[in-house]
Amino acid sequence: MTAPARVALVCDYQLGYLGGAQTAMLEQARVLAGAGHPVIIIAPDEPTAPTLPDVPVLRIPSRGTLPGLRLPLIMNTPEVRARLREWLHDHRIGVVHLHSEFGLAAAAIDVAGELGVPVVHTVHTFFWQTRFPAQRALAAAVTAFHRRLTGSPADSAPRLADRAGESALRAMTWRIARRATVVISPSAHQADRLREAGIDRVAVVPNTLATAPEPAEPPLPYRPVKIIWLGRCTPEKRILPFVRAAVAAIGRAGPGRLHVTVAGAGQQLAAARRIAAGTPEITFLGARPHHEMAGLLHDHHLLALTSYGFDNQPMSIAEAVLAGRGVLHCDPRLTEGTDGGAGILTDGPDEAALTARLVELAENPDRVAAACRAARSERMIFEPATFLTKINEAYRSVRSAAGSRRERTR
Repeated sequence: MTAPARVALVCDYQLGYLGGAQTAMLEQARVLAGAGHPVIIIAPDEPTAPTLPDVPVLRIPSRGTLPGLRLPLIMNTPEVRARLREWLHDHRIGVVHLHSEFGLAAAAIDVAGELGVPVVHTVHTFFWQTRFPAQRALAAAVTAFHRRLTGSPADSAPRLADRAGESALRAMTWRIARRATVVISPSAHQADRLREAGIDRVAVVPNTLATAPEPAEPPLPYRPVKIIWLGRCTPEKRILPFVRAAVAAIGRAGPGRLHVTVAGAGQQLAAARRIAAGTPEITFLGARPHHEMAGLLHDHHLLALTSYGFDNQPMSIAEAVLAGRGVLHCDPRLTEGTDGGAGILTDGPDEAALTARLVELAENPDRVAAACRAARSERMIFEPATFLTKINEAYRSVRSAAGSRRERTR
């Protein structure tokens, strides 16, 4: 039997700011360590980073933080590479597993190449979006910024989006992914887009939770239908269209039929509160810690996921399905965990379609109950055992390939 891979998980993002990439990586670290893999995490040095039992977090100082993204600025310098070289050697790392695409990830790829260690890269989103008006100027700035952080040479990245700025943002991921031995995509639709961009070594491995919540019975009765929206209150998550649709649906459905909870923070939270002013059926909780997610989902009937064209596979889908809750969503490409009946898709991404579906669910709670029942049969997709089977297969393949290359060079 092959010994468990010794894995270094690498992430440029602040671990204390629990976005989807950070949450997914930390949950995977817990699963890997629990299955006997020696695991280390290499991440920016910041005071709010969580600690994990049996998983050392090795910290790299940053040169500041990029506002908005809350991205620590770590450059691919000789000093950073020297520190990574020492850590990978001392911990006898057999696989470097990236969860980001900036300076720290680039340094890890460089050092792994020197040491003959294979690299796995999980792409958490290839669908960067921006409505910045000066797209060509943004593209030039993004490309220069990324090359400065990573040390990447000038290249001819393919056109990856219609807007020049969005294409340049996606090229950041493309540059790192094409250097990896294998790329992991949590979703099939993102894997297809990566292959279309010329990255053909892609495996689909859905996200997971280390401690999967038990699928509790939904709160009865289904009057009102209780829906929770979880996430960052930002344009790409489309919180404002959702709140406007919820206000309209509550007005049309009448009293006692529909209640909406928003748990999250971000630049559009204040605007969302203003839209909902005068609608007591909409409650705002602000940002909540990750360990409260299962309880919040158990207190509701459905998760609302209203992004369109942005998300790869939100952690909230895995959390909802594992908790036995259905998912109301707008994006037909989000199929993992939703296409077996747990998902309730709107007829389009616009507010009118959202409003119509919310009214329909308020008036027909049997469909909500059916989605919750279906979620129980979809659980296996996101369970730790499924993740371990798939990720171990990826690790074995890259380690075997690395071993064959070493044999050929002797």
